[in-house]
Amino acid sequence: MRYFLYFFIIFLISAQNFVQAANIIYPNSESTTIDSDITFFIGNEKYGRNLTINSEPVKIHESGGFLHVVKLEPGQNNFKIKDNDSTMIYTIYRPDKKISQSVQPLIYKNSISYVVVKNNIPLRSTPYDYGLNRLQHFYKGVQLNVIGESGNFYKVKLARDDFGWINKAFVKKNDSNDISAAKITSFSYDDIPPKNIYHIKLNKKVPYILSERVSYNWNSDKTKLIPYFNGLDLVIYNVSGYPENKYEYFINGRNFPLKGYKSYYTADNELIIELVKSQINTKEPLKGLIITLDPGHGGKEYGTTGCLGNKEKDINLEFALKLKKALENKGAIVFLTRNDDSEVPLYDRVKISQNNHSDIFISIHNNALPDSSADKENLGTSVYYYSLISKRLAQTLLNNLTGKLGMNNDGLRQRSFAVLRNTESLCVLLELGYLIKPEDSVKLIDPEFQNKAAEVIAHSLEEYYSGILE
Repeated sequence: MRYFLYFFIIFLISAQNFVQAANIIYPNSESTTIDSDITFFIGNEKYGRNLTINSEPVKIHESGGFLHVVKLEPGQNNFKIKDNDSTMIYTIYRPDKKISQSVQPLIYKNSISYVVVKNNIPLRSTPYDYGLNRLQHFYKGVQLNVIGESGNFYKVKLARDDFGWINKAFVKKNDSNDISAAKITSFSYDDIPPKNIYHIKLNKKVPYILSERVSYNWNSDKTKLIPYFNGLDLVIYNVSGYPENKYEYFINGRNFPLKGYKSYYTADNELIIELVKSQINTKEPLKGLIITLDPGHGGKEYGTTGCLGNKEKDINLEFALKLKKALENKGAIVFLTRNDDSEVPLYDRVKISQNNHSDIFISIHNNALPDSSADKENLGTSVYYYSLISKRLAQTLLNNLTGKLGMNNDGLRQRSFAVLRNTESLCVLLELGYLIKPEDSVKLIDPEFQNKAAEVIAHSLEEYYSGILE
């Protein structure tokens, strides 16, 4: 019995002195390929212990998290990760860079008529499937005059000096090869609160672009021009009776606070443009407003994993539930795109917001960095928008989250994210902080911080609506 107690005590002492090796979150495999000249090791280790990567000391945050940047040479790169008690070897292969050759556009001798075969197909300003190059989204049946091609795209002639590009997969040749100009047969307007509705009847569906007009005002000390939404510019192409076969019309949007807008063709070739006004209670700005919150990722879509091992999808949902409560306390009607660990496709998230007739859509995320930006010192909160009608709200949120919550200002950015391109409501995407950075991560997983952030956002929405009523 004495021997058993002796060995048991020795075991307890050894267990107390044993500390696990550093927990490497990223790279997520001890042997991997990364096509970048730099990357980072992200993970956690007990604060105060020594940790080196290829003999370079790793700075460990008091939370235990760390992020350490390393360089990658072409070919195989070996990294020895050593702490007080153990050694690990990671191997990262970097491929050699290949020189890409640009594709020269092919221009046809004659125009060919094509027709769009699906809804919500983007016409782009360049022949690439990414970036802020979307000019308009077309509906099935729109007829296009194609004059050339480049890679996976056809070049579309809109007017004498106006062109666009459309993916070949979403159009087919028009059997009639009709490239004649359309005719506008009628124009009417309805004011049905809270909507202004424009009806333009044509004899066939032709391309159009509905774009936000940007105007500028000086700031208070007249040192900087500030852009603002001034209305919508409509251009309908390939219509007879107008210079260059372009029908142009300006829709004034400055005279009322705008909730959103949309445009579409009906089955009988009528182009509809709807503007929806915000209906605001001046004393309680959020009362009765419909807000959809979108906790990013879910299910198999983890998002990023923080240096402390927390999954972004879980933090997004935890915070969304707290924000829902804060907004409901101010009278808002709040929906979630998911309220559990389920996987919701991007366009379904937009549809949920549209079906709810939302006034505001907020997509909630936490940030990371690509390998190629591993050495960037980005930290804190950033807010994204796509449509100019959402920019003022995005700026208000950023100002308050950084000013009242003490987060670093990581910037206001315009991006063409799927969840932001919906113009039927105000849409913003929040990156509350960098989950991979120890300084932010320790805050983002703190329930007290989440509650305070939720209150700041609720106040920001009140501030925004009070401001546009002035």
